[in-house]
Amino acid sequence: MSSRVRSAVIVLLAAVAVIVGAAHRGTPEAAQAGEAAATDVKAGARLLPGVPTSATAPVPEVNSAGTRSLTGREGNTVALTFDDGPHPDYTPAVLDILREYDVVATFCLVGPNAKQWPDLVRDIVADGHVLCNHTVNHDVHLPGRDRGRIDDELGGALDAILAAVPEATVPFYRAPGGNFAENVNDVARSLGHTPLGWSIDPGDWKQPGASRIRDDVITSMHPGAVVLFHDGGGDRSGTVAALPAIIEALRDAGYEFVVPAA
Repeated sequence: MSSRVRSAVIVLLAAVAVIVGAAHRGTPEAAQAGEAAATDVKAGARLLPGVPTSATAPVPEVNSAGTRSLTGREGNTVALTFDDGPHPDYTPAVLDILREYDVVATFCLVGPNAKQWPDLVRDIVADGHVLCNHTVNHDVHLPGRDRGRIDDELGGALDAILAAVPEATVPFYRAPGGNFAENVNDVARSLGHTPLGWSIDPGDWKQPGASRIRDDVITSMHPGAVVLFHDGGGDRSGTVAALPAIIEALRDAGYEFVVPAA
């Protein structure tokens, strides 16, 4: 091969290399788009936190005032509870999700909402969920009130619930703000209610966002957990958005959804 031919071949090969390299590199905009897509893929593929299956509960099953804070069921069980409803937007959304995943839950109703939306109370019962008395006015200072006020708060809420579902039972009472006390618990028991607390509070009432609610529940999980959610009392869209991922993660980890022992 002559030197002139060799030179032509070298020039041709160099040109091909430049073209191929340019094709691989692309434009700066294309490179940025590729990096963004990779970032999106990584974000979308982020693994959920691991679900503990042998952690110790942070609270006793039943405390000295008689408040139950764990399911009281054998095995890896968890109870989902929803406070401050019913609400015309969020309660139906929660019910739809629970129905889709075949999960039973406990709904802690406040009297005025039960009175205003009795159809939602009936929907809760028709889907096989359990009711809980959450008082009339959600008075967090109820233990310091006189006996007549305590009777009115619990009795009034129970009347509103039973007006919607006369044949239903209301096996639980939940204290507003979690302020359980023996004097109020005694009134609750006289109405047939077991005082029901919780062992996991993701703070959904503070509206921290769906991912924070989801992660807090999952990382705090333990056998016998009772989880505090809200379907009323404010914007609960974060709770609704977090619920499917929570249910899927717990079920994949072997947890059974139950109603607490009354």
